Amino acid sequence: MSDVVTPSVQAFLVCDQVIEDSTTKKKSLIGLFTHLQAASFPFQHAQVGLYFCLTDAEGTYYFEIDLICLNNEQLVCRAALPNVSIADRLHIYDFGINIPALIFPTPGRYEFRLRMDGHLIAQKDFSVMQIPTDQTP
Repeated sequence: MSDVVTPSVQAFLVCDQVIEDSTTKKKSLIGLFTHLQAASFPFQHAQVGLYFCLTDAEGTYYFEIDLICLNNEQLVCRAALPNVSIADRLHIYDFGINIPALIFPTPGRYEFRLRMDGHLIAQKDFSVMQIPTDQTP
């Protein structure tokens, strides 16, 4: 078995949506955020977009992205990108993923964890906050 090269992650971002131009393959990140607000829980966010960019990669990889509630280390969801083939370690590769109807069970800190072949290679945390109900009009 040949050695698999571990990529260098240059970006790992969370947003509302990733759009890819069909002609240029450029990605647009819509609604980058570091926190979300909700009136009640569990809270369903219509869609969450994830973008990651890496270089120094060559080979076939199995990527997993876990969403963890840091309050209790609970796995909220998992997405997988199996059999990603990367041919040239000198190039920069970027990926955009949209996860529909993501449910956050409680307010708190959450973290996306990017794993490659089972190894953690990037993390991105953010907060989900409850909107105070004692606000007067």
